[in-house]
Amino acid sequence: STYLSFDKKPNFVLMMVDDLGIGDIGCYGNDTIRTPNIDRLASEGVKLTQYIAAAPLCTPSRAALMTGRYPLRSGMASPGRVQVLLFLGGSGGLPPNETTFAKRLQQQGYTTGLVGKWHQGVNCESRGDHCHHPNQHGFSYFYGLPFTLFNDCVPGEGSDVLVDLQLALQHLTLLLGLGLLTMVGVTFCSTGRVCVRLCGLLEVSLWLLVLLFFVSTVAAAVWYVPFGLLRTWNCIIMRNQDVIEQPLTVETLSQRLLAEAQNFIKR
Repeated sequence: STYLSFDKKPNFVLMMVDDLGIGDIGCYGNDTIRTPNIDRLASEGVKLTQYIAAAPLCTPSRAALMTGRYPLRSGMASPGRVQVLLFLGGSGGLPPNETTFAKRLQQQGYTTGLVGKWHQGVNCESRGDHCHHPNQHGFSYFYGLPFTLFNDCVPGEGSDVLVDLQLALQHLTLLLGLGLLTMVGVTFCSTGRVCVRLCGLLEVSLWLLVLLFFVSTVAAAVWYVPFGLLRTWNCIIMRNQDVIEQPLTVETLSQRLLAEAQNFIKR
């Protein structure tokens, strides 16, 4: 028998793509979209045809890929409406005590890196603790999006995040604002006071105006702070634990991610 020995450990390049179906690439029969590079990799390697997806959405499916366990076991799956992380400032994310394939590779002497999208959380209890960060889950180097690339990250493309709730808050804020303006007009406009008396209505007290102003301000803040500033809060680029771009520039994102991945491989 002949035994082959290798002095060096093999390198691994793992590519994960959101929303890519088996019928979307040429090597599996698609003839409408050109994917020559992927087709060449498939022709020179092994092409698998049987698989199971642990989840249909990005946050839970990535957690399953990282850990080799169903996302429900790591708390990364939800039976409710919200099944992915929607805000980068939240405390949710892949638990620090989870064993990931990246941690295992580090234990075997590998230098590991993640370039692209993470979407497994960043902080637990305070800003900057980075308990969910890729660096804490086995990746020596990280460059990319700690969140994800929603339409909210692209000016003019609308929103993907809780659209119905946003509309409800906007309508509530508008109604409260109109009510406040009406009462101010009734209170401080002489014509308005005459009209109120003629109609037999009570005059509006100053305290009621102050209360309505406060409620209107709170309603506007509840909408604008999380949703109006969504691009600023969520759409950022990090290198390891440093924010290097906020908000991110979508037009050059693909080229920069490719360059970072190539540079990491060369190093």
